[in-house]
Amino acid sequence: MLSSLSASAAARKVTVNNLVDQKAEVFADPHRLVQMLTNLIDNAIKFNREGGTVTIRHESDRTDRIRVEDSGEGIPAHHLDRLFERFYRVDRARSRELGGTGLGLAIVKHLARAHGGEVIVESRFGDGSQFTIELPQNTTMKAAGPGTLNG
Repeated sequence: MLSSLSASAAARKVTVNNLVDQKAEVFADPHRLVQMLTNLIDNAIKFNREGGTVTIRHESDRTDRIRVEDSGEGIPAHHLDRLFERFYRVDRARSRELGGTGLGLAIVKHLARAHGGEVIVESRFGDGSQFTIELPQNTTMKAAGPGTLNG
């Protein structure tokens, strides 16, 4: 998945740091997991500063949390409540210029909820953004068919 985004990262001189353990697994449909992460990482690259960074992490305790953090401009607070609405764009002109439909975050939210989870955003204008996908753990189902985070 990361290899498919490497060209856009290189074009914007954005460094992508994948800090996820190679053996990390979560209970999720593998194709949907890739779709969620691709949308978040693609946005983190597109809306980052030139020469910025994107960092991907995984934490696990009572839930699995996959975080995509960027060093971009951040999102003004008054946009955060509407960010996951279909077709909503923080900066319409920039989204069109960079090739966005306004559906990516709505899809991430829908897929996270379909897995019994949630997606959360934390951002301060000027300080970058952090998107977290929280997914419930199901140890009996993990053995039957987990999604891997480094696939």
